[in-house]
Amino acid sequence: MARYGAAVVLVGILGAAFAIAFRLLLHHGLGLILGTGDVLEGFAALPWYARLLLPAAGGAVAAAISMLAVRSPGGHGVAVILESVALGRGQIRLPAVLLKALASLAALCTGGSIGREGSIIQFGGGAGSLLGRWLQLPARETRMLVAAGTGAGFAAAYNTPFAAVLFVVEIVTGVLGIDILVPVALATAIATSLTRLAIGGAPIYGQRQFALVTQKELLAHCALGLLAGAVGPAFLAALSAAETAVRRIPLPRLAIGALGGLVVGTLALKLPQVTGNGYEAIQLILDAKLIGLLLGVLLVAKAAATIASVSSGSPGGVFTPSMFLGAALGGLVGAVVPHVIASRGSPAEAGGYALAGMAAVIAATTHAPFMAATLAFELSGDYSLVIPLIAGTSIAALLSRRIRADSVYTEELRRRGIPWRGSLTERLAHAVIARDILTMDPPRVAADAPVSFALEQLNAPNVRVVYVPGTPIRALDLNDAKRLWTDPGRDRLRAGDVAHEVPVVAPRDSLLDLGEKLWTTDWGELPVCDEGKLLGVVTRRALLGALDAEVLRRDVLLTRVVRFEGGREAEDFFELPPDRRIEEVAVPRSFLDAPLRTAHLRERFGVVVIAVRKAGAARVEEVPPDYVPNRGDRLLVVGAPAALEALRSG
Repeated sequence: MARYGAAVVLVGILGAAFAIAFRLLLHHGLGLILGTGDVLEGFAALPWYARLLLPAAGGAVAAAISMLAVRSPGGHGVAVILESVALGRGQIRLPAVLLKALASLAALCTGGSIGREGSIIQFGGGAGSLLGRWLQLPARETRMLVAAGTGAGFAAAYNTPFAAVLFVVEIVTGVLGIDILVPVALATAIATSLTRLAIGGAPIYGQRQFALVTQKELLAHCALGLLAGAVGPAFLAALSAAETAVRRIPLPRLAIGALGGLVVGTLALKLPQVTGNGYEAIQLILDAKLIGLLLGVLLVAKAAATIASVSSGSPGGVFTPSMFLGAALGGLVGAVVPHVIASRGSPAEAGGYALAGMAAVIAATTHAPFMAATLAFELSGDYSLVIPLIAGTSIAALLSRRIRADSVYTEELRRRGIPWRGSLTERLAHAVIARDILTMDPPRVAADAPVSFALEQLNAPNVRVVYVPGTPIRALDLNDAKRLWTDPGRDRLRAGDVAHEVPVVAPRDSLLDLGEKLWTTDWGELPVCDEGKLLGVVTRRALLGALDAEVLRRDVLLTRVVRFEGGREAEDFFELPPDRRIEEVAVPRSFLDAPLRTAHLRERFGVVVIAVRKAGAARVEEVPPDYVPNRGDRLLVVGAPAALEALRSG
């Protein structure tokens, strides 16, 4: 417990340190390249050819560095954080995250239209993952550390601790419990405090004082929510379509990165406001210094610039660019309100609609309305618009989910075949598919084989069904066997003559699909087929074991084991002997620096060591005969719970 608490504090410190370092490097990088830390001011002062070519050069550099990150082992990105925390799968590797952060810096310093928050949030999650492995914490506590690091990174990026906690609760975990809330809140509080000490404690967009002139304006904020609920999914759809199109372009990644930057540079010739993450332009919109039809043009241009940057390989978030879109949309609505609902003494008061628009579009792209509303009043220090913010973000999130089921973060998971819908339990159940719990080589006979061959197999222990491959898949079961044993002419029959068609399942059917289909089967198993080929069967027993391992998290009936085939990661579920577990156990200190075979673990504790994960290694490996444990090594051990606990105690 002490190590876990220390890790939570440390992950908050690391999240803040990286955020501070990233922001300082970005500021100095902009100063070195543009002569000022203000990207908008710097680009406005550049000659036309520099505006055009600088983002292209930065896009090429970012794409080159991203290629190195892709080759680095392990995952990166918010989608991996979601998978790691909620599903207990995937590992976040800091080398890949750091390379992506470097690429993001290269793009941002040259005007790329991406958010700086992506790298900061990913580093926080990666730091939690690294600390969990380094301190040899249990898997559950490591997942909580990843969540705490994610919250710390978000809080340090935006100076918004409450929104950071809600980001984790609404987006990353989807559930609220004391075991997740406490470490996340502590880490975000530490990260926010350190960031404020180093950079300043004022809201990022300055202290604001917006207010409703009349309660009728709540209708305008609801209308803004509807508009944002359409703009958000439209932006995500365009981004997804662009990413798909770019993957089909037969050009080197460096050239694609340069082309994406060239699009940004072309837009920046007339609209330098589209460069960077959008911070400076948002300030101008909130101050009503960008008004009128220009906001409509910037709404489209910023979306195009962000799509070009992200789809061409510049890594970074789209969170802040989405706020830009919302600010522009809100500014447009705010310009109309005085002519429709209420007159205003100062056009600057329309900035309240820009702030509400920021929150509404964020809610539409993330499907997290309360996080978005909280973020808006933390970014501005203005709580007076809390009711309009909640109304607008709720409407935007609801409409957006009706239009597009995936958020900006869950779409990547869906592309990788990991559904992210429903409750956490449903997500866990959807994450396990038939291929994961497949029983290979079920009993089978050829269609032209004598029936007696099938009857012999059905007479074997634990065999209830014998399959006849073909299209469609057919089978003979114990009911058929009872009937055939009394048939005097059975010796003249062939298996194909008497086999009956059976329902089948696909390799990617989830636990929920399998449960519904197995409910109606007599013999508790279903064949798994792919394009007419019989791959194996899924049994009711395997289904219950997978539910126990993945949903209940007990690892009592089955355990999930990761394996590697041809350089690719795969997973299997293995049935454990009665009253046995498989766990990773840190090597006790008393066993260090001496051959493991001299410890006689099987005789002393009744456990079997099946593999070892050496300190800092991503994968487990076979235990060598002369293996000597070192500090930080972990053993993959099978044994009874009491035996495993005794082994931990040394």
